[in-house]
Amino acid sequence: MAFCSFSKEFSNGAFTLVENRFIQKYLPEANDFAVKVYLYGLYLCQSGGEDFSASSLAEVLRSTEEKILNAFELWQDYDLVEILCRQPLTVQYLPVRSAVGKPKKVRYDKYADFNKEMQKRMQKVGRHIEYGESVKYMQFLEENDIQPMAFLLITEYCIAKDGTGITPHHVFNKAKKFIREGITTYEQVEAALGNYNENEKYIEELFKLLAINRRVDESDYTLYSAWLRMGFEKGGIKAAAKHLKKGKMSTLQLLLEEVASKEKFSARDVAAYLTEREALSALTFRLGRKLGVKIANPATYIDEYVEKWVNLGYEESSLLEIALYCLKCGRGDFACMHEQVESLFAAGIIGEDSVKETMRRKNADLKLLGKLGEYCVGIKPTVANLELLNTWREWSLSDEMIVEAAKRAANSAAPIPYINRILSEWKRAGYTTMADLAKEEKPTSAKPTGGTPSYLAASIEAANAKAAREKYYADKREKALSVADRYEAKANSNPRFGAIEKALSKMNIELAKAELYAPDTLPNLKEQQTKLLCERLEILAALGIEEWQLSPQFACKKCSDTGFVENGASCDCYKPNEI
Repeated sequence: MAFCSFSKEFSNGAFTLVENRFIQKYLPEANDFAVKVYLYGLYLCQSGGEDFSASSLAEVLRSTEEKILNAFELWQDYDLVEILCRQPLTVQYLPVRSAVGKPKKVRYDKYADFNKEMQKRMQKVGRHIEYGESVKYMQFLEENDIQPMAFLLITEYCIAKDGTGITPHHVFNKAKKFIREGITTYEQVEAALGNYNENEKYIEELFKLLAINRRVDESDYTLYSAWLRMGFEKGGIKAAAKHLKKGKMSTLQLLLEEVASKEKFSARDVAAYLTEREALSALTFRLGRKLGVKIANPATYIDEYVEKWVNLGYEESSLLEIALYCLKCGRGDFACMHEQVESLFAAGIIGEDSVKETMRRKNADLKLLGKLGEYCVGIKPTVANLELLNTWREWSLSDEMIVEAAKRAANSAAPIPYINRILSEWKRAGYTTMADLAKEEKPTSAKPTGGTPSYLAASIEAANAKAAREKYYADKREKALSVADRYEAKANSNPRFGAIEKALSKMNIELAKAELYAPDTLPNLKEQQTKLLCERLEILAALGIEEWQLSPQFACKKCSDTGFVENGASCDCYKPNEI
């Protein structure tokens, strides 16, 4: 509570001061309601009505907020007030002595008939036009080249659309749209509104198809006009809406843009395209499930892959088999499947039977690799291993011999090269069956140091040693890389860090271009780069990450854990007993 304040009785006996200039110059020209609004607002200014609002004023004066606004707009034209905000309504009173504005003089008698007709139309929906609103309509006709009767037609249309909710703003917007299009006479407006009504019925039909529950507005007419300009027939637009079944006009817009890119505009062409597209979408989702890929929007996958595969002649059953094979290979994504399909197509393997037979053989290869993995840890169904398996079979070696080689390579650090060496020796020796191998090999009672079989050539021993060295360095590099990857993943968990990384990468290109073509832009670009780098360091610090931790920290600084120094010589850091 304030230290000192007026009592209610004292306040009721106080006065509201009104400048004489207002009474002499402005009061005679304004209507009674506008004067009421001005005086009550002035009273609120002087009595401190902080909690008073436009709705409160409307209630006191037994009016509406819209009429209150119209009255203040009239006084604003006189420069007596300034409307600071319309929602919520905020008005600032200005000194009467400095007011120079004045509403444009309108001859009321000139628009007597117009005003009568406007009142009749508004009264049909229970509206009564006050003086301020009437002045607005007359000023609009004075300032715009449109016939009064044409304006009345537009008003009737808006009344039919909005009913009691009609506002001058809506009528003016509609009239301005017609004026921009050169539609200003009664006959032109009548014809245009006839088209509007016809189009409105059509758009309402689209709303039903899309399950849209609202009234048609200007944006809908704009979209519809754009679709017609794109070349669509009405039936084509309906066909697209039927296909969607539910959605927004913006959703229909996106679909029609896609259809237009395929140059499909008639009802038949649009329906056929969308039916085909729906089938491709269903196939894409099925392929995604086979590949283990979660698909949110199939459109990209259809355009990039599935549609191309179908156009190459591959049937659904064939594509599903290929997808399952890719998943088994550990390459479960559409890009890898695309490589597989292209490979089959290049080999002329397209028909359902030929694809089925090829996939049967490939699955058998996967099964054999799985068998080898039972003896040798680390054998995976990679492309290289599958190609090597085919090579061994081309040497006329049976699956039993390949498995036998895997058994003998069980303790090898690099089993695949080891198996290849063993099978190469057998091929060179002319062994083609297990019987040949059993007959020709001479068992020995003593095993050489390290468990290497006596029948292996020295070259195999050397290959095994080389493979062990390579694995040693591969493991060390993998360890360093994985640590750096963990820190990088932690940094990228901050979305802003990832955005900065992309921005810096792009900026490097911009800097290079600027040096050649626009040197004057370099200082600004470098300043932006510095700011991004500083922000990047701040994010890393907040995450508890040092800059150096984002790069692999190799154990050997001389060879970076590759095993070879700069001149190509072997590094002396090889210590096989460490791992």
